[in-house]
Formats: sequence, C-alpha cells, structure tokens
Amino acid sequence: MGRRFFQWFVTLSLCLAVAFLLSHCTKKGKESAPTPDFTLKTLDGKEITLSGLKGKVVLLDFWATWCGPCREAIPHLVQLYKANQDKGFEVIGMSMDKGEGQIVRHFVKSMDIPYPIILAPEDVAKSYGVTALPTTLFIGKDGKVREKIVGFNATIAKEMAARVADLTAEKP
Repeated sequence: MGRRFFQWFVTLSLCLAVAFLLSHCTKKGKESAPTPDFTLKTLDGKEITLSGLKGKVVLLDFWATWCGPCREAIPHLVQLYKANQDKGFEVIGMSMDKGEGQIVRHFVKSMDIPYPIILAPEDVAKSYGVTALPTTLFIGKDGKVREKIVGFNATIAKEMAARVADLTAEKP
C-alpha cells in the first residue's frame, strides 16, 4: 500500500506542477512585449519605418519566391490588401530571398503585388521569431504584435480575413 500511495502522490504532484506552469504560459505575455522596430527600403527605394505605421493594422508577411505555401498565400494577401486598404490596413511583404532582388522584382511584377516588398535582413526575421515560411504577423493599431501564424492553407486564409476584420474594427 505504501508504494501505491507514493506513486499516486508523485503523479498528483506532477499534474499540479504542470497545471501551475501552463497557467503562466499565456499569450498575453507575448502581446505586451515590445514590437521590434525597423527602417528598411522597399524594392522601389522607399523607406518604411514600422513604428511610423502606428495607428494602422499592419500585416508582415515573411515569405520567399521558392516557398510553395508562400506563393499560394500571395493572391489571398493581395485580395485582403485591396479590400481593406481604405480601413487603415497595410501589408508589407518581407522577402527572405537572398541576393540583389532581381528574382523578387520579377516575381512581384508577375504576381501584380500592390503592397510594398522589402528584402528582409536575417536579423529582422530573427527579431520576430521567424523560423519557417510563410510566417505572418498581425500588428494592431497600438503597434503591438497581436498574432503570429506559421504556414498557409484554406483554413488559415479564413482566419486571416477574420483577424483583419477584427483588428481594423478596433478603436485606437
């Protein structure tokens, strides 16, 4: 009986410890963290400073021309951008392609992408915790990262549209 009690006690203690630790792992902690700022040039030479877009909803799309899901996501992002641009919504394409950008320029032209594209430095991607492509970050009007989505499929497309609607409807 003593051994059974000990096993029960250890199991219960582990469960309580896990429950305690999980209760402290909330999404709010990440939301309150400061959003890394950057000032970078777009493919057409314009300078964008992320903090200068405060008051708007910003979608940062980390992608590459060689990434299949990224290529699938772009028409959806173009449509989201066109439908919500007048509501204070911005999309910034953060290309992770290497090189001078000639391949990216050709790709942007062939896909008729209307939003700004930046050749993102590796350190900027790291500062946002990008470990896979595509990675999409939603930044609220308050300038804080509200959500991070990795990957793309039809379900994610619907979630993205709903998230844009929610964030653009928020009062500053």
